[in-house]
Amino acid sequence: MDLPYEQQIQLAKLADDYKGIAAFRRAKRKLNYMQFDYSVVNDLTLFMIEPDFSFEALEQRIDVILGALPAIKRIFAQPFIHLKQRNVILPVESVRTVNNDTLNHIATHSELWADVKDGDIKPDKLLTITYEDNYGIYENLVFCKQVDNILSFARSNIRFLKEMIYTTQTIEFNLLERVNHLNYFLALGKIHIGYSQNYAEHYGTAVRCLNKLQFIYNTIVPRLKRPVYKNNKNRHSNVKIHKTNILSMHKEYHRIYKLALYFAHNSPEPTVSITNKDLVELLKNYYYFCQALCIFAVGHFNFVCNVIRAFDMSLFSLDFAFKKWSLKMERITVEDWRALAITVKKNKSYKVVLIPSLFNTNEELVQKIKNGVKADEYVVCTPYEDCEDALLVGITSIESFRRIQQIVLRAMIYADSDRDECPFCHSKLTVNNALSTENNPVYECASCRTQIFGAQCPETNKSYYYTKIEGQTTKQEEDDEQWLEKRKDESKMYFRNITATDRNFNPVCPHCGKVHS
Repeated sequence: MDLPYEQQIQLAKLADDYKGIAAFRRAKRKLNYMQFDYSVVNDLTLFMIEPDFSFEALEQRIDVILGALPAIKRIFAQPFIHLKQRNVILPVESVRTVNNDTLNHIATHSELWADVKDGDIKPDKLLTITYEDNYGIYENLVFCKQVDNILSFARSNIRFLKEMIYTTQTIEFNLLERVNHLNYFLALGKIHIGYSQNYAEHYGTAVRCLNKLQFIYNTIVPRLKRPVYKNNKNRHSNVKIHKTNILSMHKEYHRIYKLALYFAHNSPEPTVSITNKDLVELLKNYYYFCQALCIFAVGHFNFVCNVIRAFDMSLFSLDFAFKKWSLKMERITVEDWRALAITVKKNKSYKVVLIPSLFNTNEELVQKIKNGVKADEYVVCTPYEDCEDALLVGITSIESFRRIQQIVLRAMIYADSDRDECPFCHSKLTVNNALSTENNPVYECASCRTQIFGAQCPETNKSYYYTKIEGQTTKQEEDDEQWLEKRKDESKMYFRNITATDRNFNPVCPHCGKVHS
């Protein structure tokens, strides 16, 4: 594989995360919905956060880094350097050092003379010696490698700890609220039984470790512009650690040497080799994860199916029903690429195709599936959080099933022209005359406060729907971390919005991507 090393490591971790899906599929090829629901609690993992993670080991490693932090700060300020001597030819006005070599050189190089008058030479340029600070000594290369190790360690664990803290806050129960779905807490309990209890005892440790890591990160990052690091950016990445006089005798560098040995002993670099066959298997497992998550999400969003009739996880087709709505979920294959079609019907039909992908949105792939399968909407799913044009559906994101439910809610609204029942809580919908216009009535549910609006894009003249929660107040929140700010923006309407919204809950047009007043 010609993939970058960092990406291969990431893919190897993904393969490890989703290998349980393959084992489940082999063991439970055919089962009914009741058996599937039982498996979610016992056998099938739809959400996890590093089950074997040791907070004690994490804090111990952080404390080792904190112990070396004063030495790191002093080396940034006053590193060891070698003076590099070079012979260069410079204009006379720039020369500061003249010696015998200078005189001998000018005597034998007439091309450097400006003029000769009365037997005297007037030089134009002279050979001189310049001295440059050389930061590229071995000890500084070791130092820079350890700085990189620390920053990599800090970034990955800061993200993990924030994810854990965010997840812990997400699953806090408030049984009196009316903003989440009736089955929301039931679904949370099933996909990760005992999560809050297991991690509650580590919550304080997680917050403490996060604060320490933020301190380490904020101490080092502003110093990366110092010459000792800046001038060694293009160094060879594989710097072998061996003892030298400076690493042995100098106090600060000796701390770095001990830290390097600690990193080498406690976090050896993984050896990975991702082949095309591994990628194919990983994509297959990820598809089956998305398939299982869709079954789970739909089954915990009012829809029910025949609990007795068995279905095949490989040759997949499953029917659900809720009131006057029906939902069909089936596997589709286009040129050996697996995708999942969800078709919702009431008065009309609305079809969504979910396309699992390991990388960013592949326009060529999407176009092939569009040519092979006609649908109202095509959604690319990916386990990576930094894919702007794709839906985050992953085993480490607890809200993945809610993103699927959000799509189902949108399909239910577009498939309904009667507006007699609330698609969210199945109570009665009524017209809100105060908000309605002649051409676009606004429907409202008194029970869950869902409001359904119709609108038309002035730029494309295409119609669309959007939803609001009656009485929800505008709340602006800023966060240093872009991913956390994005996550909060995504969930501020509790996944009950069927279009994206801006920071003030105004709907974003799905056709032109703008907010219309």
